[in-house]
This record gives sequence, structure tokens and C-alpha cells, in this order.
Amino acid sequence: MAAQAHIVRDVHDADHDGVQAVVAAAFGQDDEAALVGRLWAAGAITIERLAEIDGEIVGYCAFSPITCTPNLDGELLGLAPVAVAPAHQRTGLGAAMIEDGLKACREAGARLIAVLGHPEYYARFGFEPGAAKNIRWAERDAGDAFRIITDDDMKTEQPRLVHYHPAFDAVS
Repeated sequence: MAAQAHIVRDVHDADHDGVQAVVAAAFGQDDEAALVGRLWAAGAITIERLAEIDGEIVGYCAFSPITCTPNLDGELLGLAPVAVAPAHQRTGLGAAMIEDGLKACREAGARLIAVLGHPEYYARFGFEPGAAKNIRWAERDAGDAFRIITDDDMKTEQPRLVHYHPAFDAVS
């Protein structure tokens, strides 16, 4: 499918139903849409973007606060979920939202951005394996699928564990 003209923009309250429909369709289930609802309810989304074509919401991505153990000061964000309506996947919409969101993260002074996803896909945005800086996902060893972008060389001898917002705990 050829890419259609799209707009990437901030999310407004009036967009919530459309966003949840796209997220559910993209994942083929309601779990991730419910996650987005929990994050909204907790006020736990720092940056979010949607993609629309001709006024229809066709994509969504969110950056929410994360924490580290031992503690790491500064703005720390996790990218999840990233969703594109099935009819618009593989057209560059996901990349456009991620790039726009990462630009906003940098403007907000984010020190660390983490994502759990396909290593080759996320490498193109500058995400590197967290293990290279001795930073890992606290939940389990995700290998190279756990990736980070940092603003500096924060590799330490002591492992640093990343914790996502508690709203993620309910995802099965």
C-alpha cells in the first residue's frame, strides 16, 4: 500500500475513543487499549502522538514515566504502546509517530528512553541494547529486545533496572 498523506499530532481528550479503537485493532485484542486507558486514568503519559489520515485516527504511540533502581535522576520515559491500524501498517506511520515523539522527548530533556521491541526496527531510531550500558528491564531478561536511548554515557558497574509504570502490571 502506498503511503497516504498523514498528520502526526498531539492527542486530545476527544481522540480517546478513536485511539483505543486503533490500539485494539493493531494488537488484535483489548489488552493494550486497556493499558492506554489505565495510563490516562493515572495521568501517566508524558508524551503521546497520533497519526491521522483524512481526519481518521490510524496510529498512536505513548511515552510514559519509568524509574530505575538504583535511582537515576532526570526525565526517564518508556515508549509503549506503538500501534498502527492494520490497513496502514508498513507505510511509515509508526516511524513518523516515533520520530516525532522522540523529538518531543529530547526537547523535554529526557535522559533515558526505553522500549521493549524488535531490535532491528528500533535500532533505526537510535535505540541500542540496554545491556550495553548495564541497564536491564526489571521484569525479566528481554535480551536485545530491551533497548534504550541515553543522553550520556551512563554505563555503570552496578546493573540498573528499569521499572515501567504500575499500569503496565495489569497487562497479561
